[in-house]
Amino acid sequence: MASNADNLKRGFEAFGQGDLDAASETWADDLRWDGTNDERMPLGGRIEGKDAIKQALAGLGEIFETFSVTPDEFHDSDGTVIVLGHSEAKAKETGKEIQWPWVQVWRFTDGKATEVLALADTFELAKALGYAE
Repeated sequence: MASNADNLKRGFEAFGQGDLDAASETWADDLRWDGTNDERMPLGGRIEGKDAIKQALAGLGEIFETFSVTPDEFHDSDGTVIVLGHSEAKAKETGKEIQWPWVQVWRFTDGKATEVLALADTFELAKALGYAE
């Protein structure tokens, strides 16, 4: 049986290929995503349910001309996987290109992701999206 970290690695690869169905194979239907506190930021606030999270991820294409997610490290322990990574994007509205670090804490129950805490450098995002200077 694959580890939770192995399943997440496959999910990130599938997301990078634009396959949200494959990316979300190990997500519980009632997965909860807690993003940054500023709901103006992509994936900010709380998003509940696998389908709503997939819809929010699909919506990144409306905000960014290009967007990539690169997980750099996976730390797997007792049903929790911490992923350290970075993203690169070009904002559609401002044309600004940015790179920012992020950390995600994934919690699993019986091999299914049930919670995600996703933290990112929101100031860099806000500058690129025209919310801050």
